Amino acid sequence: MPIPLDCTGGFDEAYYGRPETLLDPAARQAGSAWSFVDDRVREHFDTTLRAALESGAWDEEFGHLRSRPTYEGSLVIVRATP
Repeated sequence: MPIPLDCTGGFDEAYYGRPETLLDPAARQAGSAWSFVDDRVREHFDTTLRAALESGAWDEEFGHLRSRPTYEGSLVIVRATP
């Protein structure tokens, strides 16, 4: 399912072009997968992403995502019909 750049769904892929959002603990908490991650891993993620953003490394590799109107990742909609 295509995810729009301005998606406010609260799941990780919604921030594909706005990685800074994932530095906000409340934004991460909105994603259920983060409930399975221990504090040490969360801190490592935060430190690593923050450093990549500050150095420009994230934008060098993934900056094209900032202007991509949609992203098709692993999100699927499953609909059951009785």
